[in-house]
Amino acid sequence: MKQTLKCAVLALALGILAGTLSGCQKKSIVLKPVVKDGREVYQIKTWSRSDCTDAPFIVAEQMGFFDEEGIEIVYTGETQPPQRIASILNGDNNVGTAHPNTLAIAREGGAPIRGVARSIIEPPDEIDDIHLQHMWWVSDKNGPIQKLEDINTLGRKVKVQLLLRNACIDFLTDIVLERYQIPKDAIEYITMPDIEGVLALKNGLVDIATPHPTFYQAIEDTGIANILITSREIAGENAGTYLYYFEDEFIRNNPEPIRRFVRAIKKAERWANENPEQTAKWTEEAIGVPVQANHWYARNAVIDEAQIQVWIDGSIASGALPADTKVKVGDIITHDFDQEGSE
Repeated sequence: MKQTLKCAVLALALGILAGTLSGCQKKSIVLKPVVKDGREVYQIKTWSRSDCTDAPFIVAEQMGFFDEEGIEIVYTGETQPPQRIASILNGDNNVGTAHPNTLAIAREGGAPIRGVARSIIEPPDEIDDIHLQHMWWVSDKNGPIQKLEDINTLGRKVKVQLLLRNACIDFLTDIVLERYQIPKDAIEYITMPDIEGVLALKNGLVDIATPHPTFYQAIEDTGIANILITSREIAGENAGTYLYYFEDEFIRNNPEPIRRFVRAIKKAERWANENPEQTAKWTEEAIGVPVQANHWYARNAVIDEAQIQVWIDGSIASGALPADTKVKVGDIITHDFDQEGSE
């Protein structure tokens, strides 16, 4: 009965996604360079960011890396997480960022998108500053959950804030639940942005907040932060795997702009790793909240297929993908551009 219900829910979710995708008005996009200040540049559209994914774009703008590669990023305004893939498919935006499981679930639902370059990873073990890790799980130090094992003693559902379903938080939380033998039905996810999650934890509206680096200082500033676990403790380097992605036809039509974009954004990510304080300052100015640190980024763009498979397997285990899914690693990535980011 429970398995039948899970399948029905999955079918409904995929049906809604397929319906959303079929409703997207497809635009065949071939970018033509435009003349800016006497130079030809390619204009690539993406949504405006006010969260942890903003830093590489800010650095690339500030340091002139986009300009060096003949790329101009056109920011189209805020796009809510559930609408981002649709905005890529209908041509309102060209490039997006997502974890592998998000792309795999979208592909299962019929979305022709794929990652072209690796972005965020966990910092190497020799870097012990947890502010550079991809995520934290934080409870109230004055509350009933002082360690993860306490979840099993509460006798009620634990409210966990998350930014977006079928992304990093539930993927990694599933690993935590299995490790600590916590039933999945003990968790109730509450979807809200990280900054609202900080306030929700402070006000007792959630039991656990799951912030990303740009909001670590904000949650520490509450004075109640009790860090239960960090992402690197859960899944090592793979806990942060993140990709830049485009729509398939856009990739076929626009290989040169994508090559230039990958080169520029990887220059920015390496610079961010090497200059964390300045990167944090620029990000703070851009998003308007105190920022102590940002993510850690892979030095090159090469996509590790084994790491992508881990995220697909996690989605199958959670029921977000059906056990008989036909989605493979090669369906959601391409290696055609990931050498462009090399030093």
